[in-house]
Amino acid sequence: MRRRKMRSLRHIAFWTARYLFLLSSSFITGFLLNDTPDYSLSLSLLAELRNEMIYTYVMAYIILPRFFLKKKYIAFFTIGFLYMLLIQYLDDKLAQYMNHSSPANDPATFLTRWASFWGYIGYGPPSVCAVFLVIRMLKLYHKKMEEKEILLRENANAESQLLKARVHPHFLFNTLNNIYSYSYDRPADAVGLAESLSGTMRYMIEDCAASLVPLEKELKMIEDYIQLEKVRYGPRLSVEFSIDGNHQGKMIAPLLMIPFVENAFKHGASQMMEGSWIKMRIFIRDAVLKMEVSNNRPFHPLPQNEKGGIGLSTVRKRLELLYPGSHLLTIDPTPQIFRTLVQIPLQPNISQPYDHVKQ
Repeated sequence: MRRRKMRSLRHIAFWTARYLFLLSSSFITGFLLNDTPDYSLSLSLLAELRNEMIYTYVMAYIILPRFFLKKKYIAFFTIGFLYMLLIQYLDDKLAQYMNHSSPANDPATFLTRWASFWGYIGYGPPSVCAVFLVIRMLKLYHKKMEEKEILLRENANAESQLLKARVHPHFLFNTLNNIYSYSYDRPADAVGLAESLSGTMRYMIEDCAASLVPLEKELKMIEDYIQLEKVRYGPRLSVEFSIDGNHQGKMIAPLLMIPFVENAFKHGASQMMEGSWIKMRIFIRDAVLKMEVSNNRPFHPLPQNEKGGIGLSTVRKRLELLYPGSHLLTIDPTPQIFRTLVQIPLQPNISQPYDHVKQ
């Protein structure tokens, strides 16, 4: 209902502007010719406006959709030309009636009509119809672009949710393997691991359904994950983890950083019997988070299942969807060290819930 009302107001505004233009042009022309302004002229202008409206709406909503938009171009131009001649003929008859004059029969009539024909095209209903159609096409184009933008945003959000869902089973599978390996030999440690996993899964199920989560919760999940892995690998793994900066009052897309942490354990400690190390540093400055993860690698890596690479490929796609053009991801693998640097913009933590990430 509101859209229909706004549409009617736009049409009224267009034709009001056209009438005021005709009226002002007539008065200015009369002033330049030193004629006395004829205020009764407004009635003839209303009749001219009526013809312009009839011509425009028939062209815009009948002839154009039925022929031009259906690619019947010959029929469109033929019918449009004949229709224009008909409207011009009716306009001439109306002008003769208003001026109480009869058709001229002198030899110059043809030239007069020829000049009148082109003047009619340039200043009459065809030109007004052209302006009307241009405005309408621009409005439709703007509407299509808005719909396309909304569709792209919805597709991006849907794909982001799908990619995020793929992180859950990947993380869960790895952690459950850790608990299973302890359930026989060190059941007490397995209980502690299960409790840590329970808190992590609660966060992933309850909080990660949102597009943005508090940064402190995301960091807490990373710390819990590191503790889970440290228990698993014991003294043969050295882990350095530090956070520099204020992480309070900031929001981030969930589960973006955990794949980098997972990757460090997977390609380092899981393939080395001793002497493995992992360094993780997180720097928070204003609205930017930088995370650097590095780990040493074995000289002869063990063969890996191709499905294991799901973490980095998933997070790369999510970064491109959630932070297009505003993130940085650098992966620097060398024979001895695997280093990853990621930079992510942060959002302020406001009281209202976030429904989407600003694209």
